[in-house]
Amino acid sequence: MKIGYYIHHTTISAGGIFTYSIGILRELLKSTDIEKIIIITSNDVASKIQNYINDEKIETKIVDRNNILINMKLWIWYVLFFLTINFQRLIPINKFFHFLKQKEANLNPYQKIITSSKIDVLHIPVQYSPIYKTLVPVIITMHDLQEYHFPHYFSFKERLGRKIKNRMSINDSDHIIVSFNHVKNDIIKSFMIEEKKVSVCPPPFAESWFLQKNETDWSSLAKKYELEKKYLLYPAATWKHKNHSKLLEAFKEIIDDGLDYELVCTGNKTEFFDKVIRKWIKELNLSNTVHFLGIVPEEDLIGLYKNTSLVVIPTLYEAGSGPLYEAMRYQAPVI
Repeated sequence: MKIGYYIHHTTISAGGIFTYSIGILRELLKSTDIEKIIIITSNDVASKIQNYINDEKIETKIVDRNNILINMKLWIWYVLFFLTINFQRLIPINKFFHFLKQKEANLNPYQKIITSSKIDVLHIPVQYSPIYKTLVPVIITMHDLQEYHFPHYFSFKERLGRKIKNRMSINDSDHIIVSFNHVKNDIIKSFMIEEKKVSVCPPPFAESWFLQKNETDWSSLAKKYELEKKYLLYPAATWKHKNHSKLLEAFKEIIDDGLDYELVCTGNKTEFFDKVIRKWIKELNLSNTVHFLGIVPEEDLIGLYKNTSLVVIPTLYEAGSGPLYEAMRYQAPVI
């Protein structure tokens, strides 16, 4: 079997999604039924994943997402595909619209790779595929539908965009993978699809799931990030639902009570960090005790796990908490 494996061009900055994508790829490489995995990604990502994956089964195909012509073709395909699926809802002639979608796929730059590589299935470890109704089955991974639980954390534009993309992804993929039952239940309830189209496949958090086995020693971490030994750790991108604001308030209380700790946060700094969190740190007078390090090398993160007094996970919603499993793996206490 030959598998196409799409790694999104922004995945690295997404933190946990990148870890998931590489973890699943490593599990697929173990299969004796898979002869070749064609990684389809951008130049930037291709150069970085070589640090994580080096296997003779892997072949890399590049789609230059900085190319104006390629982006224009993708945009035209997306608009035509979107119009087609909406006309199909009004005029349910399924065979005709299925044929039309396949013809539209020829406009998509990813179609050429799929055809020339002769893959048997296209596996997408993120929520949205760059192509649907192509010549091979498309399997997507839905990580969450959190906007249905916390709509106030999303703008109207974000909710509309996610709804359109989710509907397209769920209805026009051939199968859906989720990590946990509650995500499957959300999909079935919200999109009225057959239960058999969704498979629950929990990530196997074994040794091979973790990308690095090396760790940065404490003295190097302390010097690099200017840290004290007693600290709490929260590894998460600064999305609203990750609840950094309430964590800062709680941390302020323990500091005022005389406990001598620092708070270390890792993960992608989103716009919410610049607009809200940075100001909140100053207002609470925590600038000297709170450290937002951004995305750190994995060996640094492992070192931070192993030296922390406590991992805190105050998030309001998780499809499945990577930091929880990582903390357990490195024997760090968690609340």
